[in-house]
Amino acid sequence: MTDLVWSFAPWLVFLLASRVTSLYGAVAAGALAAVVVLARAAGRRKVHMLDVASTVYFAALGATLIIIRPGHLDFWARYAQAGSHTALMVLVFGSILVGHPFTEAYAKETVPESVWHTDRFRSLNRQISAVWGLAFLVGAISLVAAGSVDSRQVLLRVIVPFGSLYYAYMFTQKQTKGVQESPTDRVRQEIPVPPR
Repeated sequence: MTDLVWSFAPWLVFLLASRVTSLYGAVAAGALAAVVVLARAAGRRKVHMLDVASTVYFAALGATLIIIRPGHLDFWARYAQAGSHTALMVLVFGSILVGHPFTEAYAKETVPESVWHTDRFRSLNRQISAVWGLAFLVGAISLVAAGSVDSRQVLLRVIVPFGSLYYAYMFTQKQTKGVQESPTDRVRQEIPVPPR
């Protein structure tokens, strides 16, 4: 679960930075965080799809802003957060559609290899990934609404998007709690082993 939090860190940094700095500053903060996360993952030889996608997304967004130099930067800033949620939603649902839910790679680091190819493992990862995808969808809708109105910004830019991500995180925690140890491990813990 720690690697999953690390993978989402650049996006969270971007979302938070966009509340306190300019769009350029938020993109730079997200890009810097993405490079740190990718370097950490590469050093541990555990690079995940989101680690690479974060770096590519923020580099592409930064390059686009530098090349285009939009005259209506306020418009871009209003919808940049919604764009990041939409990008994540597409990645997450895309991973489910191609048969490799993005959570599988993280789950394989915490469960025995014997369960990797079971229907239960695959089904659970599709379910968890779908909840994350829906959380990003809810966040994207809320952030688009926030860009089109001037009121209720705290609700639409903070409470709803971060609330949906928190729900997805807690759902993941709850669903994976019992899977991390195999049934035989649980039986062994319940049956006392006589001393030798």
